[in-house]
Amino acid sequence: MKYYDTSALLRAWKEGWMPIEGMTRSHTVAEWISIQTGRGLVYRDLDGQLVKRNLSPTDAAREAQRLFSRLVFRDLSGPQTLEAAVLASARDGIRGSNFHDFLHTRTAEAFGATSIVTLNMADFRKMTSLQLEQPLQP
Repeated sequence: MKYYDTSALLRAWKEGWMPIEGMTRSHTVAEWISIQTGRGLVYRDLDGQLVKRNLSPTDAAREAQRLFSRLVFRDLSGPQTLEAAVLASARDGIRGSNFHDFLHTRTAEAFGATSIVTLNMADFRKMTSLQLEQPLQP
């Protein structure tokens, strides 16, 4: 089963498709809504100009329900998260927002994902031996 990180699910929504199966962390919903209602996403309009779009909280909640509907939620326990912190502390470059990404990789590994779907190939490559995939419409 594929594991989807937040960047992959933002791309899926932006391109108008949704995963037909897979898993993610429940925190991914929080991050997805935070981005959609905060900084938003950048698009090219019909004239090729870059425009920024945010969703209202109501629209973001509705779209998250639709987008995440076929995904299974898998979460690390508190002790597993603390164990991940110890593992991360022993590796170079896992700090700041990279720790959040490390929790994505640890969750994928702990629950038997076959691959991680992400736009963040460079960072994830340093954190896991799982296969990495670009988010592409199924």
